[in-house]
Amino acid sequence: MQSLDGQPISAGSVSERGAPRPERVVARLQRLQAITAALAGARTLAEIAGTIIDQGMPALDAEVGVVALLSSDGATLRNLGFKGVPVETEEDWGEVPVDSPVPVAEAARLGAPVVVPTREERNARYPLLAGVHGVERGGAVVAFPLVVESRTVGSLGFCFPASRPFDADDHAFVLSMAQQCALAIERVRWHEVAEQEIAHRRASESALRARELELIALVAELRQTQDALREADRRKDEFLAMLAHELRNPLAPLLSAVELLEAAGPATPVVERARTIMDRQIGHMTRLVDDLLDISRVSRGKIALSAERLDVVELARAAALDYRPLIEARGVRFELALPAEPVWLRADATRLAQAIGNLLQNACKFTDDGGSVRLSVAPDRGRGVVCVEVADTGIGMDPAILERIFEPFTQADRTRARSRGGLGLGLALVKGVVELHGGTVRAASAGVGQGAAIAITLPLDAAAPRPRGAADQRHPATAASAADQRRPATAASAGSARRILIIEDNLDAADSLRMLLERRGHAVCVAHSGADGVAAARTAPPDVILCDIGLPGDMSGYCVARALRGDSALRATRMVALTGYGQDDDRRLAHAAGFDAHLTKPVTQAMLERLLAELASPPGSARGARG
Repeated sequence: MQSLDGQPISAGSVSERGAPRPERVVARLQRLQAITAALAGARTLAEIAGTIIDQGMPALDAEVGVVALLSSDGATLRNLGFKGVPVETEEDWGEVPVDSPVPVAEAARLGAPVVVPTREERNARYPLLAGVHGVERGGAVVAFPLVVESRTVGSLGFCFPASRPFDADDHAFVLSMAQQCALAIERVRWHEVAEQEIAHRRASESALRARELELIALVAELRQTQDALREADRRKDEFLAMLAHELRNPLAPLLSAVELLEAAGPATPVVERARTIMDRQIGHMTRLVDDLLDISRVSRGKIALSAERLDVVELARAAALDYRPLIEARGVRFELALPAEPVWLRADATRLAQAIGNLLQNACKFTDDGGSVRLSVAPDRGRGVVCVEVADTGIGMDPAILERIFEPFTQADRTRARSRGGLGLGLALVKGVVELHGGTVRAASAGVGQGAAIAITLPLDAAAPRPRGAADQRHPATAASAADQRRPATAASAGSARRILIIEDNLDAADSLRMLLERRGHAVCVAHSGADGVAAARTAPPDVILCDIGLPGDMSGYCVARALRGDSALRATRMVALTGYGQDDDRRLAHAAGFDAHLTKPVTQAMLERLLAELASPPGSARGARG
């Protein structure tokens, strides 16, 4: 019979090892159980080493046992337990380099067992052992690495008084001890690390407690600040909505009054000049209100795009028609540079027209008499983008402000006088709208007094070209210019005159709107509360109801719509929400209540007449068209 390394197995002395194999196997299993139980309670590396050596030496008839721990850098082995040798030998061999010519070092270095069954082979392979007091006369030696998850953490070794074979049972027994030893060492080492950490924490416990209290107070303060910010944000949105409503309400009768003056016929130059000034300033005020609400929606991601395929060349041409009169009225030369062929995008025409319009208005505002403004469209089909640029020869920008020019409320005109006006929202809106389209925007200026250029870059539409003639079918936002929208409508024909009920608590707004509609040939009735409006509608069903939302008393405009929609006698009546509340949620609420359309004050007569024409179709077909 031979051992694993091919050496013959001798009978050996009468001992645990010399017992019959079944008895020896049972005895070693009992020892392994005892090792498991002992290691479970071990708290130090010395206890682990002692348990392994004390159980292993008698089971194997060894005269020396050693357990060594590999250093973290893998350079040395430190003896945790070294039994069967004199004290001086234990002290001398307390720590050895891992490249030392001894079995435990070789096993740790190679990560594999070392088995030397004879004295002659031991002396030949490890001559150093012949000079070690306590083991110099020994015979066979074995050493096994201690491995945890393929990582060597140390080694285990035994020396025997004479040559002896090392059979499969011996190998399995030592391997089991080595595995248990390695796991126990790893557990205790982690436990020691944890204890060191605990000791370190206890050493600074008072400081940590103080810091913890500071952090608790800081967290509480941050939570209060977050709550305050959320509440402030909510109040800001409510304030902006209410501000828009309160500003739009007086703007509505002002605009109606201006249109009444225009419709009254020729006036003196002074009156006409005053009417023109009022008209221009009402438009400016309306734009400021819209910008305030739009920047709030953009910042909260509440603007949803209605993207479709459109020709940005036509969009730019329509914007030029809108803003050329305004620009040239300031004595500024306007230039338009457009490609001859269409340039197709996937975009929301209304929002993109708004962005281009903001750039043109901004350039006009900052360019003085004698300067120039240029709108250009330049496709780069190689990159798959198009650049829409508005350049001017105006006051320019300080390079220090270029990085912040697209932030809300940032002003290019930073003088005390702020003669250029504005809230600093136009470019912030441009950036928000362009980024929603997957594009970028950049500003350039050579410095103060050197003019400026704002460039929008947008991705081209890769879809197949439209059928011939499709380019002529413009989006509604590009089909009519702003001037067209403000152009006075002609009197309604007898066939288009409507019976209209106005439900409006603002007396000026109701009276001015009534006069405008009556001049167009419509029959108009007015109610100043929701309840009066419902009663008037049921008494004499109108063709169209123009209803404010914020009405006095318990019946709001929404309640009016719900009440009238349930009346079978009013099924043919078309209802329009005419209100200062113009946010997306307001439009949804209006349509949910039963309104056919939603118009935000102030509304021009031309816009209202176009809506009345649309509402001539069956009820429900126009619903959502203005929402």
